[in-house]
Amino acid sequence: MSVSVPVEKIHEFLSSSLVKVIDTMMSVECKYLGHQAYSGTQAFSPKIDPAKDDSKRMFASSVGFAGEISGVCYLFMSENFGYQAAQKITGLDREDLDDDVVRDVCGELTNMFAGTFKNRLADLGLPSTLTIPTVVQGKRMAISTAGTAQQYRFSFECIGFPIYADLLLSSRN
Repeated sequence: MSVSVPVEKIHEFLSSSLVKVIDTMMSVECKYLGHQAYSGTQAFSPKIDPAKDDSKRMFASSVGFAGEISGVCYLFMSENFGYQAAQKITGLDREDLDDDVVRDVCGELTNMFAGTFKNRLADLGLPSTLTIPTVVQGKRMAISTAGTAQQYRFSFECIGFPIYADLLLSSRN
């Protein structure tokens, strides 16, 4: 597979895209902590550290993009972060929120994040189109691909909570 953009640029585009979206939508700092590659293996959703977060489940949202470079952007957020993000973005009190509203917020954050990333690629002459967001919630999920994708997990911290962004990436042959 040949990607026409250096992988370091893709990593920079992805990390800066999420930082920008969180800052814009929530007016809080989102700190990029690093990334790891896990191509060709099954990637389980991150585990919630009970010492730092008493959430019982994660929200996982995804948005795909298709073009010269195609892939999927995933965001993994704990239940507590999802509810805090929904409070911040909607202005509603916690007791006025439910899972439907939180899923909508998680989907929109992922849509904006993937769109910002996609636009950075388009600036380099690699246009693509986005899919609609998909959001699931649960305790343990896994992403598996058929070995045709590069896979990376990016770690961030925002308002004391970890956020994870996974990128599955392939190029047109």
